Parts: sequence; C-alpha cells; structure tokens
Amino acid sequence: MKSSNANSEVILVSGASSGIGKAIASYLSDKGHRVIGTSRSPQTQAASFEWEILDVTSQKSVESCIQRVVSKYSRIDILINNAGLGMISSLEEAPMDNINRVLDTNLLGVIRVTQTVLPIMRMQNKGHIINISSIAGLMGLPYRSIYSASKFAVEGLTESLRTEVRKFGIEVCTLQPGSIETDIKESRATYIPRDSVYNPELTEVENIIDAEVAKGIPAILVAKKIEKLIGKKHLHSKYVVAKPFQKLVSAIRPVIPRSMFEKLLMTHYQIKD
Repeated sequence: MKSSNANSEVILVSGASSGIGKAIASYLSDKGHRVIGTSRSPQTQAASFEWEILDVTSQKSVESCIQRVVSKYSRIDILINNAGLGMISSLEEAPMDNINRVLDTNLLGVIRVTQTVLPIMRMQNKGHIINISSIAGLMGLPYRSIYSASKFAVEGLTESLRTEVRKFGIEVCTLQPGSIETDIKESRATYIPRDSVYNPELTEVENIIDAEVAKGIPAILVAKKIEKLIGKKHLHSKYVVAKPFQKLVSAIRPVIPRSMFEKLLMTHYQIKD
C-alpha cells in the first residue's frame, strides 16, 4: 500500500522493466514516492509507477524522455541510472558488436542521461544521481572483462562528477550490488563458442556465476538501500549491497597484495594457474 504522505520529488529510474530497476521503481512507488520508470519499448505490464520510453543508447530518445518528464512535472529530483547489460566472454573471443552494446548501454547510456538531467538539477540547485554499478566495478572479474571495464568506468565517472557538481547542490554516488536474484542472464551479451580455446573453464565460470545469481540476495534489498540514500542530504561515494562474503571481498581488495587477491579469485572460479 502506498504511503499517505506522497513525496513530491520526481524520481526517474532507467531500466525499470525487470530486475533491480523494476524492484527499485515498484518499491519506491509503493512507499509513496513519485516514480517514473523507463524501458526501451512500451510496457503493458501493470505497475504502481508511471512508464516512459527511454533507450539510453539513443540521444534522441534520452532528450525526448527527459523533455516529457520536465514538461509534466517541471523538475527531476532523483536520477537512478540502472539500465545495463551483463556480459560473459573471454576478451580474445568477444565480438566487437557485443562489446559495443555493453559499453554503449553501461557507460555511454549513463553519460547521455546524466548530461541531459544535470542542467535541470543545476537550475533547481538540488538533485541526487545514483549510478547502479556492480562489485565488478571494484575488481576485475575473470571472463567479465568488458562488463568490469564498463563498471570501472562508471566508478571513475562518478568520482569525478561528484567534485564538479557539489557546488550546485547535486549529490552523486555509485551503488555496487553483488549477486542479486534476478533474470539478468536473459539480457547478457554473452559469447561462448563451442570451440572456445577457453573451454571447459569458460563454461564452468558461467555456471558458477549463474549459481551465485540463483542464490543471490533479493532485489528488494537494493530498493530499500536506494530509499535510504534518497533521504540523505549528503552521499558517500560508494555503497555496497551484497552478501556478507562479497562485502568482505570488496573491503579487503584494496588492502591485500594483488597477487594474493588474484589467487583467491582464481580459486573461487576454479581457474587453473
């Protein structure tokens, strides 16, 4: 049930048709927030929030969507850049089409939407931008080089942007989910050819990743964390939402020798030295 104290702030969530984005948009809306969820194609599914069409890989689509929202509400207070693609592949064999799709969505998509929203928030002298990254943006994960690269880039982008826009009352952060129980496999730009020179190892790594996702934490926990963040006046740079083990791994990554950390990763993913 929605809260009786409806929030007047306008929240825009990209990639809200499934997974984490859908959980965020639904939860915030059910809590009484004014939420606009977006997807690349029109949605017929019932939802407690409003729908807008937004393809983050198209500048025209981004500008049209933002213009429609501002025309209706005259503001955008909170932007949650969630739209993204996963990818599993060896770097050597990864098709450039797949690489371009992932980078265009995960990195350039964030840039397009953020650039378009920033002037609005700057004129308001107020705004929160939360970029949904990943634990893969804190550490390079085997056979996820392109995905990790896209999320590392979002981390760097966010760190830089924080210092540029703070004087305009705009707070920016990344949120790094660990393994989340979603249907992310359906939207991965995965490429594992049968004759891959990296098999059977590559296929085994995919199986391990799928098992981790199947046993991941519910997406609603990410949504609950988001609600806490949008209520904060000031945001830290990074927040992790994951199982205790994954939180621990992300915490020890900067403080243990790189060679030791690589060995831990290879052991976890059953990769032979």
